[in-house]
Amino acid sequence: MTPYACPRLLCSHVGFKCLIIARGISKYIHRDISAKSIRQNFLNYFIEKNEHNFVRSSPVVPFCDPTVPFVNAGMNQFKGIFLGTQTPHFTKVTNSQKCVRVGGKHNDINIVGKDGYHHTFFEMLGNWSFGEYFKEEACKMAWELLTQVYKIHPSRLYVTYFAGDESLGLSKDAETYNIWKSLGIKNDRILPFGAKDNFWEMGVTGPCGPCTEIHFDHTGSANRAEFVNKDLHDLTEIWNLVFIQYNRQSDGSLLSLPKKHVDTGMGLERLCCALQGKSSTYDTDLFEYLINAIQKNCSNVQKYSRKFGEQDWNHIDTSYRILSDHLRMLTVCLADGVIPEQNQKLRRVIRKCFVLSETVFGKDKGLVRELSNYVVENLGDVYTELEKNVKLIHQILDYEEEIYKSIRTAARKEWDKLDIDKNLANLDKVDITPSFIKAYKELYVQKPTEIDGVLAHRLYDTHGFDVEAIQQLAEVLSIKFLPISFEKKMEEIKQKSKSNRQLSIDKLLSALTATDLKKTDDSGKYIYNKKGTQYDFPEIQSTILQIVDHNSFISQVKDGQSCGLILDKTNFYCEAGGQECDKGQIHFHGAKFQVETVSKLNDVIVHRGYLKGDAIKVGAQGRISVDREYRLRTMQNHTCAHLLNAAIKQIKSATCQKSSKVTNQYVNLDVSVFGPKFNIKDVIRAEEIISKVIQDQLNVRISTTDSQGLYSYDQITLIPGEVYPDNDIRIVEIQNESDFISREPCCGTHVLNTADLEDFCIVSVKSLGRSSSSLHGVTGERAKLARRNAADLAEDIGVFKKSLAAHLDTPDMLDMGVLSLKQRLNFDVTDDFILPYVYKQEALEELNAISRQIKEKSNEDLRNFVDMEMHDALERKVEVTASDRKFIVHYLRSSMMFESVPLQRATAMCSDMPVIVIAYSDSMVKARCCVPQALQTQDFDAEKWLKQSVASVFEGQISPQKSQNGILICNMKAKKIHVQDWHHLLAESVNIAKNYINSKL
Repeated sequence: MTPYACPRLLCSHVGFKCLIIARGISKYIHRDISAKSIRQNFLNYFIEKNEHNFVRSSPVVPFCDPTVPFVNAGMNQFKGIFLGTQTPHFTKVTNSQKCVRVGGKHNDINIVGKDGYHHTFFEMLGNWSFGEYFKEEACKMAWELLTQVYKIHPSRLYVTYFAGDESLGLSKDAETYNIWKSLGIKNDRILPFGAKDNFWEMGVTGPCGPCTEIHFDHTGSANRAEFVNKDLHDLTEIWNLVFIQYNRQSDGSLLSLPKKHVDTGMGLERLCCALQGKSSTYDTDLFEYLINAIQKNCSNVQKYSRKFGEQDWNHIDTSYRILSDHLRMLTVCLADGVIPEQNQKLRRVIRKCFVLSETVFGKDKGLVRELSNYVVENLGDVYTELEKNVKLIHQILDYEEEIYKSIRTAARKEWDKLDIDKNLANLDKVDITPSFIKAYKELYVQKPTEIDGVLAHRLYDTHGFDVEAIQQLAEVLSIKFLPISFEKKMEEIKQKSKSNRQLSIDKLLSALTATDLKKTDDSGKYIYNKKGTQYDFPEIQSTILQIVDHNSFISQVKDGQSCGLILDKTNFYCEAGGQECDKGQIHFHGAKFQVETVSKLNDVIVHRGYLKGDAIKVGAQGRISVDREYRLRTMQNHTCAHLLNAAIKQIKSATCQKSSKVTNQYVNLDVSVFGPKFNIKDVIRAEEIISKVIQDQLNVRISTTDSQGLYSYDQITLIPGEVYPDNDIRIVEIQNESDFISREPCCGTHVLNTADLEDFCIVSVKSLGRSSSSLHGVTGERAKLARRNAADLAEDIGVFKKSLAAHLDTPDMLDMGVLSLKQRLNFDVTDDFILPYVYKQEALEELNAISRQIKEKSNEDLRNFVDMEMHDALERKVEVTASDRKFIVHYLRSSMMFESVPLQRATAMCSDMPVIVIAYSDSMVKARCCVPQALQTQDFDAEKWLKQSVASVFEGQISPQKSQNGILICNMKAKKIHVQDWHHLLAESVNIAKNYINSKL
């Protein structure tokens, strides 16, 4: 049998009966129709035979495109080329792109599992030409690959082309029609369609062009041209070839592009269906291994049986499909550095997997983590970041599961208290969270008859509900939900938001826009060097283009006046990337302008400050001088921000930078850690790592790339949600020869060598919630200052400790001394008496130990007071009953001096007689009663005596001494008594206690 015999059998025109037999085969006859081979054959065809360059898949979240939450097509990383903002690195490329569709226009998440071909994650095979080849070559290569390499019989294929559109002023794409015809395709399989199906546009304006699609017929029956583009699951589009040849203008007109491009995309999942003879992508080997893994790990659940719709009455098969799909999506996203805390769509997908694992597959914990290993094993050789980041994937999944279980457990307890019909269908699959309960309570009170668009948007806006959560809520409340109305409302809100945002921007920039000012050249901010051990920031000459007074322009500014100067060029850094702006001066003839802040509006930089000296006018030339020390300290801190981020990632693995702030005094890094929180041992380790990097005197390398180049970097740290520019992306790299690497895109300014940081220490660590910590660090002179402060404080504590023994008889004075030393531990990071965080914690422990020592000595002295008082009571306050039995009922006056009154010590001195001791401290009264066993009778014991006397008066609760007989020893629990009531209640309780014992003994 030839290598392609099996595909030929499945795709030959031999009738439906043979196809059914072929689909019954459980294992492939040979490996050439496995997904791995199909993917590799595609890439090999374009790389080896047609001289394309391989470009690795970009991460699933675009770095440089804020218009889409996830990469949803192969062309996303080449958008800058199509828009004309970038020059292609290669003119012919191919790849397999990871894609995710869980929101926006391409949102498949609510359909997943209900049919056999929708997915949240899929792979898009593609080839591109950037001004190299066009329609003829693209069509020829596509047809050859499908029919000659993959051996798909032409009778299974149909092609479509653009039929033209009068409203666009475009005639039909006759060129493409003729190309397909020249390749031997019959006329009745070359089908024309309108702009909806066969004209591609990137947006309202920009690159666009006709496209041609190739459709595959799974049935292999007679000509079914009439069913193409009718959304049939057995007649599907598998490849789309887009010919980008126009540029849509803002007035709607189309202009021809000087260079024409080709952008093609073929879904691997659909291609595998075609070649493996499957009716559902879930039956291909892209999913089969994962469904088998679910069955293996959940043997108590019925096996997957490929049922859909009503046949899948218990939704078991649907759950298999959802879980297997979502597992691929979440594993790939986590490997690409997408953080659930920052991406709620990903968090919802992960939590849905947890719910399915528990409610359908009977696994309380760990199933999602375990199954992620299968995804890594299956896709890791293609997308190597999966294998590199498997530890990160596991850490985040463990962390997310722990959080979600605690939320869900608490919410379930609250849910069970509500008046809900617990027999409702699928109630066990409802995602019960605190938000869901709040929403239920609100709607239960309001009693709406339906959830329309307005109410649905409120649920989305207030509680973060998506369509599925709203549908679940509607089912629990037994009311209708109108998804279409919700979609319309969301679109309306989106358009209104755009309008309001534009209005705000127009007001802010109207004055600048009217002047048609050009972009300020601020490239000088990166021009500096070292002369010996000193940094040199060269001055530059500049011209005033405009003077800004509030939101209007003026022609001149006078001595003492505050304003903003717009210059043709500058070497000042304006606030960006978390780094604060520069300060400095601009020197004019007879005047000096003191620059306090620098900001950017629409690429125009405004220097705000005040003038000293003669008046200056628009057109005046000045010499710009950056404050050297201020800039250098800021650069030190910014470089250290990168080192600290890299050190934390090295220590904790699963981390995510939330924000940063770099000033001339400190660096602040807010970071999430998915696992055990950042602790003092981690602080010590981070400081050790950074100190080693400083000692190694590593060069800080800075290079520039564009978005295409950015995708090619390994081990690069990106901030989730940050949008990087298409071009001129600065990459800051610091790396030693062994185990340390810091590599980040950054627009800030940095030192040239790590030795220039001089020193570093962390001065503050604060918790920001369950997973996040805020760290403040200092470098250079401020780090040295912190260490000097620590040495001074350590010396003062040492002196204090030496004098401790001599002054233990004056605890109040010692307490004041400790308090004074502790006050030096409270500082702001901008203060001059900052301390290293590690030493601060050590000093706090040492001072607390001293406080305990003082307190213990003070308590010992007080206990002596108790002994003295009880000795006095034994001498002067022992009374006798009528039967000549000794007893004591005593209020311990020294108890007023105690935080915790030692009653046991007091009663122990009266072991041979019945005793009640009452104590009062901090408005709390308590008592203890002891009766020797020899004096215990049926009518008299410790419990009865205390209960009928002191406890009765103070309305206190009694409890026997632990591990003691209650009739011999009994306590009254502390009870709050107002000081106004204390004296008369005390007298009453003492009197009743004496009367009671006199009547019983």
